[in-house]
Amino acid sequence: MLRRLFALSLVFLTVPALAKQPTIAALTPHSVELLFEVGAGAQIVATVEYADYPDAARSIRRVGHHNQMDFEALMALQPDLVVLGISDTSMHFVTRLKELGFNVIDTSVTRVADIAPLLARLGELTGHTEQGTKAASRFSTEYARLKSAYQGRSPVPVFYQLWSEPLMTASSSWMDGLISDCGGVNLFADSLAEYPQVSVEQVVAAAPQGILVPTNHGLGENSTERWQSWPEIPAVANGQILSVNSDWLHRTGPRIVKGMAQLCEAIEQVRRSKEKDPAGAGQN
Repeated sequence: MLRRLFALSLVFLTVPALAKQPTIAALTPHSVELLFEVGAGAQIVATVEYADYPDAARSIRRVGHHNQMDFEALMALQPDLVVLGISDTSMHFVTRLKELGFNVIDTSVTRVADIAPLLARLGELTGHTEQGTKAASRFSTEYARLKSAYQGRSPVPVFYQLWSEPLMTASSSWMDGLISDCGGVNLFADSLAEYPQVSVEQVVAAAPQGILVPTNHGLGENSTERWQSWPEIPAVANGQILSVNSDWLHRTGPRIVKGMAQLCEAIEQVRRSKEKDPAGAGQN
């Protein structure tokens, strides 16, 4: 399940002078991806389960997962930096890490636009300023290209099926921003919860033109079969139930532009289908 995403603060914790290329414990999967992107992957001495990209990350020593951490192993390794995305579920880890004297760097963001400056800052902190700056520039350029290509197109109402049992969606600023950047309309963006549970009847009433289903190992079986019983939903009637890659979209790292490209193209497919059948075939 997605962990709650928090706002990026570009005012990082003050850290003492470090070696030119400090050793690092990267304790969230997206942090690992960010560090490899700026050239600091070889400096990572410890990480967590599900840190599986790039392939080189699979050989890094595991010291925990989202709800358990081996602090004794971290103390033995003595990394110069501990890098992770701080969220509600990780705050107890952060408190303990600070008590143990570790230099903690927060990589949490709520907006795609925050990733470029984060890449640049991580490059500085890890001794790879030039590579971090180049990574930030590449990211900004691709993100701007995608927004320019899709954001201004005719709006498409979509339902983002985060989970099937129970049926859940996403109204977080992260997913809402991505859908909006692609010219989509997140039908449950105004929900009070970031990841609200909804009923099939609510989805039927919302009448999405597209249903987007993130799939990957971390989400288990996110089924789409239930929707065939509801042909009055335009997305079902027009065959617009589309899969997107959860790792690309939910991890707040450099691959988000790859996920955004896939998301935008999925919404564009729904848009083309809608334009062919503006009346919304299948609606009662």
